[in-house]
Amino acid sequence: MKTPKFVSLFLLVFAPILYAAAQVSVEGISASGILDSKIPQITVLVPNGGEVYQVNDLVNITWNAIDSSFGTAPIGIFYSIDNGVSYNSIAENLANSGSYAWTIPNSPSLQVLVKIAAVDSFGLQGDDVSDAVFKIDGPPLPPQNLALLLSDHAVNLTWDASLEGDVNRYVIYRSNNAGVAINSTNALDTVIAPMANYSDSAVVHGATYYYVVTALDSMDNESIASSEVNGTAYILQVLAVSFKQRSDGSKFVDITYSFTGNPVGKYTISPFVRLRSTDEWTACENLSGAHGVDMTPGTGKTIAWDFGTQMGAVYSSSAQIKIQAVEQTP
Repeated sequence: MKTPKFVSLFLLVFAPILYAAAQVSVEGISASGILDSKIPQITVLVPNGGEVYQVNDLVNITWNAIDSSFGTAPIGIFYSIDNGVSYNSIAENLANSGSYAWTIPNSPSLQVLVKIAAVDSFGLQGDDVSDAVFKIDGPPLPPQNLALLLSDHAVNLTWDASLEGDVNRYVIYRSNNAGVAINSTNALDTVIAPMANYSDSAVVHGATYYYVVTALDSMDNESIASSEVNGTAYILQVLAVSFKQRSDGSKFVDITYSFTGNPVGKYTISPFVRLRSTDEWTACENLSGAHGVDMTPGTGKTIAWDFGTQMGAVYSSSAQIKIQAVEQTP
């Protein structure tokens, strides 16, 4: 097929112009290099939540850290004792070895976390934190506000509970001297938390005792001692009761007795009589002397009893007198 004449004429006239206007394109290619926008992938393995460590324990922190652009020292390790609100440095600029030996610090807490952070050569950062809190278990706080109250036959102690959550018992220490040492010799007894009181009835009248209390947790960590308190024990006892009827025909009976108790306490003293051991006790009336309210302990107390007016004409060879002492102000 022949090309039409006008087409041939067009090509002949304009072709040189078209070839002269064609755009030139060239390329240059670099050597292979790195482009990296991936953040390092970190996984904390241990501790990862629920562990309990003691202060000064040696723990291997372990992790997995993956990145294509790590340098020689990309790892930083941190810990928090406030559930991640703030962090303290354990070690930084570490090689990605996957393990680091950590000596547990003296920072007891129930809300500890470990964070592993990594920075690659391009400044891209990644981190991971323990999945749940773990515990650094040190000695609990001591009981506060130890107080002592004396009562008949006992020294009573009360205190405010220790603030640590896993305290499970308290140890009471007692000594006859100030400055109670925490040792097995002075260990008096143990009470189970949450009880925060103790009554010491193994006391001798007139003896002074000194006390401290400590708290123990579930790991047998023992707190330092509470403040020290002391008191002089007393035992309410009526002693050396005797009586004798006067020989002057007055029908009066002289009763004598002694009693021990709180030297600053007040007592109500009441005498009773029975003519036979099978009889009920009868309160003595028509009395004078050391009886009634507001009596203080002492020896050689005397009461004069108008026996004849109260009892009338009676005779007994087995009569008995009883003195009852009742504490008014423990």
